[in-house]
Amino acid sequence: MAITTTAVSITSAKWSQTSAIPPWQVNASSADASGCEEIVATPGAGYQLVLCRAYIYVGAAITVSLGQNDNAGTLETTLIGPLAGAAGNYILDVRDQPIILAANKALCVDASGAGQVCIYVEGYTRAA
Repeated sequence: MAITTTAVSITSAKWSQTSAIPPWQVNASSADASGCEEIVATPGAGYQLVLCRAYIYVGAAITVSLGQNDNAGTLETTLIGPLAGAAGNYILDVRDQPIILAANKALCVDASGAGQVCIYVEGYTRAA
């Protein structure tokens, strides 16, 4: 099942000094993220994503992981998780130490099965 993503605009002066490439905020939701869904892609060769914050809602008894790349339906490298969910929610806030993805890798989500997953991520893109 496909994930639905919505970009959110950032206008903070703090972010305008971070990178020549605009920062990003993305809301993503899926009823079944078990096929490894892409949330944020790099804009081209020679760039890497820097993840500053993530909020994850899990609406079923499944586990959810954030990672890089989408390799044959699985995460190439798990960066956060697996986070065990219940029929309720789970929220994770990453901000003390940013997570830097490898060059040319997309930020993806994978789940252990069907169930509502909603994710909000923010960060920026930089030259590798």
